Amino acid sequence: MSSSAICEKTCENNKFGILVNSKFLGDLKEERDCGETLKETVFRHNGTSVEKIIEYDQNTGVKVRITNYDYFDDKKVKSVEEFDLETGVRKKVTSYTLFKSVTEFDIKTGKKVKTTNYDIKNESKKTSVYDFDIELEKISRVTIYRSDGNAVSMVKEIDPSTGLVVRSVSYKKGSTAISSVSKYEFQGDKTVKTTFYYNTPIYFTSPAVFDKKVVADTLNKKVLDESSKRRVERLIDSLYRNKMNFSSISV
Repeated sequence: MSSSAICEKTCENNKFGILVNSKFLGDLKEERDCGETLKETVFRHNGTSVEKIIEYDQNTGVKVRITNYDYFDDKKVKSVEEFDLETGVRKKVTSYTLFKSVTEFDIKTGKKVKTTNYDIKNESKKTSVYDFDIELEKISRVTIYRSDGNAVSMVKEIDPSTGLVVRSVSYKKGSTAISSVSKYEFQGDKTVKTTFYYNTPIYFTSPAVFDKKVVADTLNKKVLDESSKRRVERLIDSLYRNKMNFSSISV
């Protein structure tokens, strides 16, 4: 709270008392809601458009919430920031710029933990979720949802130190069952091996380090019989002769 001179009207009959900071008269208005929060309204330089409203816990003085308004339309909320009552650290930001997104923060460090994005036409439907590595403050996982906003379509695991996708899991439509898993290995920022897991994993690599392997997968313990192996090898040989580079498939 400002140390400037403040004139206060007392709360009576559950009505708002008005606090006016005399130093910033015309730019700042504070209202006390009896038994709840102290609201500070900050105006823009024109003295009429609201820039933001800051709410404080009336008993502790700890910041509870900041509501920010659009620069061109102060009836439209741009974002809402929420704070932890004990630590005063920001714990959540809900943004309404272009589309709704909710970012959650670690209340001990104040660092970003997760961002949930919603459909631009229907803010009740999730489109994606970004999980963050707290130490590096970089994205470590991306979850992509189907058009219904509930079913997961794909999960991408990312090395936060490089930003490269190291594993991608796709799910069957209308099911929580996994349809495929892809793993990626790198030399620098170039993909040198991509492993696709369907019934069994097949290793595709660049011609320089081509490796033809078919082994049992933990998702399916069944090993290919000799006939199936030969079919797979012929397919790989055909692709190799056509000089196809499967690194282009990496997501």
